[in-house]
Amino acid sequence: MLFESSKRKIKELTEKADRLNDKISGLEKENIQMHAILGNMAEGVIAVDRETRVISFNPTIERIFNTAKQDAEGKFFLESFRNNDLSEVINEVLQNGKFISRELNLIWPLQRIFQVNASAIFEKEKISGCLMVIHDITEVRKLEKMRSDFVANVSHELKTPLTSIKGFVETLLEGALDDKENNRHFIEIIQDHAERLNSLINDLLDLSAVESKQLQLQIEEFNLKNLTDEGLSGFKVQLKKKNLVVSNVLSDSLLVRADKVRVEQVLINLVDNAIKFNKENGFIKIYSEDLPAYPSGRGVLSAMTKVIIEDSGIGIPPKDIPRIFERFYRVDKARSRELGGTGLGLSIVKHIVELHGGSVGVESTEGLGSKFWFILPK
Repeated sequence: MLFESSKRKIKELTEKADRLNDKISGLEKENIQMHAILGNMAEGVIAVDRETRVISFNPTIERIFNTAKQDAEGKFFLESFRNNDLSEVINEVLQNGKFISRELNLIWPLQRIFQVNASAIFEKEKISGCLMVIHDITEVRKLEKMRSDFVANVSHELKTPLTSIKGFVETLLEGALDDKENNRHFIEIIQDHAERLNSLINDLLDLSAVESKQLQLQIEEFNLKNLTDEGLSGFKVQLKKKNLVVSNVLSDSLLVRADKVRVEQVLINLVDNAIKFNKENGFIKIYSEDLPAYPSGRGVLSAMTKVIIEDSGIGIPPKDIPRIFERFYRVDKARSRELGGTGLGLSIVKHIVELHGGSVGVESTEGLGSKFWFILPK
């Protein structure tokens, strides 16, 4: 009997031990899974106890605050993360136990915008700590601002010519049609504003196409000098008005692999700018430089060529150079509109060239001229 009783107890203990091992294995598995999830989260996650001592945080928090886990765990939150805004959120949650969602502009260690969600950790119905999730929304807010600015700029650009057209039409309808001295002048003004609207809409459509990244480039090999000569032929009247000398010194044998129509668009935009903002009796020079080959995304060496459009124009102030390729950015707004510019040409140039895997830039000295350049595969 005693033997049988001992045997049963041993069996029960063995079963309990097996169940305990299963539970421990399950907890270890869950722990590994939890670490894997936290380790791969784009959001930062940090947990603190009732006294705001750091319990744990994931690698994203380490990257955001440049703080190593071993240096912060066990310390008070403000000892390792010197940010009063986040500390206030934690204290508020620890005091009232309510969930908090707040957008914060953090200056240290980087100037970023974060969406912070914090909730209390409960143990036996008492607050034992705080769990905070930090999501970087800097790029989202940046894109929202860009979209808002874009809508405001488009509205303004459309409103100006439409207001003028409406005003002159009303003037004509109120009797100016019979004014032989001025009626033709009024109609010419309406025509100019209508052309400006047409240019703006065409540029907006082009910009939308190239920015969508869905534009299918028709890549072919062609002679860049010949294409440039064809593009320059359309500017004869404008060149003559300012008495500008154009030199196309691109090599006769310069071949590039690109979308011919889009590259022509780049050249036309840059030459058009060089004419509009040039001085009387000035010059425009178009030439190229060979760049060293570099490994492309497909592991092959790609030879590149840098095409430069140099002019003797008014130049660009140093403060404006970093923004010159932005949408609707103009150095001289009044003059640009007077010359028929939409403020989108250089932005279109930038996007087209980048779609080809190249880059754009400008070197300029105020009052002495500019050199706009773009790089394409040979």
